[in-house]
Amino acid sequence: MRAQPEKEIFSVEHAGERYWIKKGRPTGSKRVHALGYRLTGLPFLRPVERKTAEEAAAFEAQKLRRLHLLGLPVPEVIWSGEGCFAMRDTGEGLSGRLKRADRVTGDRWLSGVVEALSALHRHGEYHGASQIRNFTVDSEQNVSVIDFEESFEEGADLKALQFRDLFLLLYSLIRQKHETDYPALLAEYMERSGNRDFAGELAALYRRFRPVAALVSVEGVRRRLGSDAEILHRLFESLRG
Repeated sequence: MRAQPEKEIFSVEHAGERYWIKKGRPTGSKRVHALGYRLTGLPFLRPVERKTAEEAAAFEAQKLRRLHLLGLPVPEVIWSGEGCFAMRDTGEGLSGRLKRADRVTGDRWLSGVVEALSALHRHGEYHGASQIRNFTVDSEQNVSVIDFEESFEEGADLKALQFRDLFLLLYSLIRQKHETDYPALLAEYMERSGNRDFAGELAALYRRFRPVAALVSVEGVRRRLGSDAEILHRLFESLRG
């Protein structure tokens, strides 16, 4: 294998199979995110735990091994060392695939995404960075979850982290303007995960956001609020059906 020190993650071929080598990268949140979370309670602003690159790699490799032993759809780690690890390939990133797919195919993949995330949550786990870019689909249409490097302060409420996962997934789909039946997607998640109270939490979040949402329709104000406010507005409108 030829070293590629400039890349954080790269693939190699061995005996006809593809593997990925991932180097650790530091994790943490900006102070403004922590302040924004305290002021708004928006899940995607919840600050992540600070870790060095070596700590992040060790954390992710250990978590992937644990999840794989549980039979969850994650890459199999075949080796780990100081600051990096190797894992089996699980296919192409779904974010790009969805942009090229027809509605029927996209909805089928999203059902797989919902099942993968729900399976994690049913096993008492969370993802931490559950944007659509962190899901893959292979040649047999199996959906997997990748990138588990993020963690949170000790004692963080598991349900709050799982709600954050759901929110990040929906937010990322709206951000890339993916068209689907969002109320049905939410209902499917709640049924499969058992987190049936998350609809109420989304409604409560919308009530807190509603004063800002009223301003999004004003052109000059929308530019000042930035894209996040507009995406949130579209997210809540989509969930209302």
